[in-house]
Amino acid sequence: MKNLKFSILALTFAVGIIGAIAEKTLAKPKIADQVYSWTAAGQPPFIGTTAQAMANYGCTDGPLICAIGTSPGVPNNVLHRP
Repeated sequence: MKNLKFSILALTFAVGIIGAIAEKTLAKPKIADQVYSWTAAGQPPFIGTTAQAMANYGCTDGPLICAIGTSPGVPNNVLHRP
């Protein structure tokens, strides 16, 4: 009986630890959710995510630089346009 109680307690503890780790992992911001300070030639500065900056500046894929996003501790994000 004592072994059963100990096993249940150990299992409960392990499940709690795994749940906490999973929750922290899922709560981490994704690269798409990263907020940058954006600059673009001839445009006012903008603060937002990559998707918001693409919509704000009208950036799409292409060879020319459309906007550059900076954020402390994160590599710069460069958006392009045709």
